[in-house]
Amino acid sequence: MRAGPVTGADLRNEEYARDPFPVWRRLRDEQPLLYDEVGDRWMLTRYDDVRAVLGNPTTYSARTYQERFRPVFGRTLAELDGPRHIRERTIVAPAFVGRSLEAYRPYIERSIDSLAAAVDSQEAFDLVHVMTGLLPLTTISAMLGFADRDTPLLLEIGGTILDGLADEPAARAAGADAHRRLADHLGPIMAARRSEPTDDLISRIVHAEADGERLSDEEIHSFVSFLLVAGGPTTDMALRNFWWALLTEPDELEKCRQEPERVGRAFSESLRRDGPIVYEDRRTNVEVEWYGTVIPPDSDVVVCLGAADTDDSVFNHPETFDPDRSDLLMGVERKPGHRDNETAGHLAFGLGSHFCMGYQLARAEAVAATHRFLLALPAVRLVEPQTPHVTWYERTVSALPVRVRR
Repeated sequence: MRAGPVTGADLRNEEYARDPFPVWRRLRDEQPLLYDEVGDRWMLTRYDDVRAVLGNPTTYSARTYQERFRPVFGRTLAELDGPRHIRERTIVAPAFVGRSLEAYRPYIERSIDSLAAAVDSQEAFDLVHVMTGLLPLTTISAMLGFADRDTPLLLEIGGTILDGLADEPAARAAGADAHRRLADHLGPIMAARRSEPTDDLISRIVHAEADGERLSDEEIHSFVSFLLVAGGPTTDMALRNFWWALLTEPDELEKCRQEPERVGRAFSESLRRDGPIVYEDRRTNVEVEWYGTVIPPDSDVVVCLGAADTDDSVFNHPETFDPDRSDLLMGVERKPGHRDNETAGHLAFGLGSHFCMGYQLARAEAVAATHRFLLALPAVRLVEPQTPHVTWYERTVSALPVRVRR
């Protein structure tokens, strides 16, 4: 890496994309506040600084997401703060935790078994193609209450909407059109659930209330589109990165086979070191000061989750994959952002009021798929080296080509 201060251009070159850890170390040590001249934004990288921003929605608003999401599928929870965010999250969040989540576990297991059956006789395949890329949306589709025949349509619509979030006019227009097609498809289903309630997620959402209010049809359409593009790809990438870590460390993979309860710890450690989301955006509501620099209102502040989760003032040997580490809070994050003198929680799925409400679902899918599929593959091994790359706001591998012994 070149000498001199890190710049916004350094965050966009191939060297950083292949291995961001050296840049993150330099930023935490030497430039904890970086002005990214390319993106006209400020970036923070230290663990406690990231927690401070994400834990203060009054000062640091999520309204930046209006510009990215609204042109494609309208207003979503992601851009809201304050009472309105709390009201709408209260309506939909209970479906993804506790007893509601337990009720959906059969959907997860059925999806895994169905996808696994499709490659039962094969000795070589790409895990991304046959499992990680399909499992999250297949599960969400079943949870929502869509028919099995709708899955290809939802995969196509979800992918088009996701592509539309990039700042490219033609892709954005295609994404908006895909959202309209999804809304048209949802209309009769929502009407049927209103007249005859069922136990699927669409039925729960159309009947759920908070303070006597329900979501409008347009709000439900936007939520389902958001769920397809947020819940699907994020879980896919988290599972890819987890399996990449296990496959590149065969001893750890074998330990998970011998100690099945270890899978949950290993997944927590994977989220910490190789979380799929690199950055989160916020916008200042008031003037703030960081490290002697005044940042005016209406400025974009980006927090780097990847850098925070590999902060060596919080985690020992943070770039090492170590499910036995004692400084990480393992297991399901009940209170995101946990931090005490001995342990800290990973920030891979955010923190505070905008902590990913589908986190427990993503975790349940990843752990179940590892138990039911990956650990059951005899002598599974990577046949081509893979390295996670930073692309846009994500960091993941593009493929996991493997061979198994039948």
